[in-house]
Amino acid sequence: MHIAVLATTRNPLREPFAGGQEAQTASLTAGLRARGHTVRLYAQAGTDPRLADELATYAQVPTIRTPEDEPLAGLWRDDAAMSWAMADLVRRPVDLVHNQSLHHFPLAMSRAMPSTMVTTLHCPPYPLAEIGVSLAADDAVYVGVSEAVASMWRLLPIEPLVIHNGVRSGLFEFGSGGKELVWVGRITPEKGADLAIRAARTAGLPLTIVGPIADAAFYRDHVEPLLGDGVRHAGHLDQRAIARIVGSSLAILVTPRWDEPFGMVAAEAMMSGTPVIAIGRGGLREVVSERSGVLVGEAGTATADLVVGLADAVSRVRDLDRADVRADAVARFDEQRMVEQYCALFESLAARR
Repeated sequence: MHIAVLATTRNPLREPFAGGQEAQTASLTAGLRARGHTVRLYAQAGTDPRLADELATYAQVPTIRTPEDEPLAGLWRDDAAMSWAMADLVRRPVDLVHNQSLHHFPLAMSRAMPSTMVTTLHCPPYPLAEIGVSLAADDAVYVGVSEAVASMWRLLPIEPLVIHNGVRSGLFEFGSGGKELVWVGRITPEKGADLAIRAARTAGLPLTIVGPIADAAFYRDHVEPLLGDGVRHAGHLDQRAIARIVGSSLAILVTPRWDEPFGMVAAEAMMSGTPVIAIGRGGLREVVSERSGVLVGEAGTATADLVVGLADAVSRVRDLDRADVRADAVARFDEQRMVEQYCALFESLAARR
């Protein structure tokens, strides 16, 4: 099949990845090609060209003359990039379009596409996306990255399928563990790195923070002052470096202040044999099992109780068998399983046309 993949307009697909969405899109795109499909990848400038048979870089619009603090400037650039991509798809159709972006234009314009569109739902619904759904083609297909995300999209005309994200078992190899804790993610308020620091201090254990500073003000005010005394920020690292650190850790702390759509860092840690201590929100309730970690609290749990609960969970994960943690991840979240499920879906849709 000739498949077009629409990636996010915000970040290029290259290491170090900006987040789980970018990593999943890159992984699946490579997996489709490995199974003989031809992929045209629409992505931001700077994307690794080795990911696709054809890399179609989103159009870069001239500088928009607005105040530097104009909050809508980024959205205008996103709209321009996606408008160009959709026009290109009308001009150069393919067998199937896989919409991996979070933009509403692909859905809204899918009626103009001669190809079936499959949209992966990487996040909870938001108003513009719901408008896109209301205008989408009747044969549009939706896939949630978790049951949690799928259940949030109540306005969809059909029930979404669920295909969990996958992790490269050959990259996140079995690790020997260690005596320190680790936290991985974008440093933003909703990811809760500050909660992880407080929990590690309460547990009396060193902590390594890994990830890009996506919110400079939050980092300056709530994370940087807590560094030192056993807590360090290792920076924004590629997946191989992350795998080494995670695999040599006692446990990973996953501390969201929002309902995580999936919880990629938890699945990656599990693949390394590293147990997960996570706040029980969103897709993390599906990812973390009794074999692989401990869930603490839920939405609405007081911060002080979360910190104590996360710290107390350290003693519980010490009893988990790291080999069993990895086996749980391989059985449920191996990358090949994800690719096979998407291939089966795409091929079944092609057979109907």
